This record gives sequence, C-alpha cells and structure tokens, in this order.
Amino acid sequence: MAVVIAFAVATLGGLLALWLSARRAITICVLEVVDGEIEVSKGCLGPRVLSDVRDVVKRPKVMSATIRVLRARSFAKLDARGSFTDGQLQQLRNVVGNIPIAKLLGERHAQRKR
Repeated sequence: MAVVIAFAVATLGGLLALWLSARRAITICVLEVVDGEIEVSKGCLGPRVLSDVRDVVKRPKVMSATIRVLRARSFAKLDARGSFTDGQLQQLRNVVGNIPIAKLLGERHAQRKR
C-alpha cells in the first residue's frame, strides 16, 4: 500500500512540474502593478505596448494586480488578476490581443535573438 501512495505522490509531483514548465514556456511576460505603476517582473514587452498598458492601469488607478501575457497561436492572450474594472480588462485585452506576438515583443527582443 505504501508503494502505491508513493507512486501516486510522485505522479502528482511530476504532473505539477510538467504543468509549471508548460506555463512558463508560453508566458511572454509578467507585469506587476502596485499603486498604478507597472514593473516587468519576467520577460519583455515592446515599449509601445508597455506604454498603452501603463495608460490603462493609471485611470482609474489599479492598486494591486498581476498581468500575465501568454502565447496563443499568432496573437497573445491576457491573464489578469487584481482590482481591475470590467472596462480596464477589456482595454487590456484590446491592447494585447490585437498585436501579433512578434510586434508585441518589440525590437529589443528581435535584436537579442541575433
């Protein structure tokens, strides 16, 4: 019985590690919002897109939030958690979702690849 339990725990641990690895592989960037100010905590984002996102979180001011930009085919998908209004969430989806991933990453990412 102990072997079965150990096997189940090891399997769950492996599945969790696989899920975390897959999640990191599709993450373009993670933005942390504190008192209306954005900090890029992981990845990179083009300056134009970052400026647009800053405008969205300043009015009305978002006190605390996490914005995760994920790859989804040729365009990006948004995962936002925090104190956003419905209008702000829609604006963020419009900013991020209408731009191809290559442009979303910006020129800095393209230069780094060369």
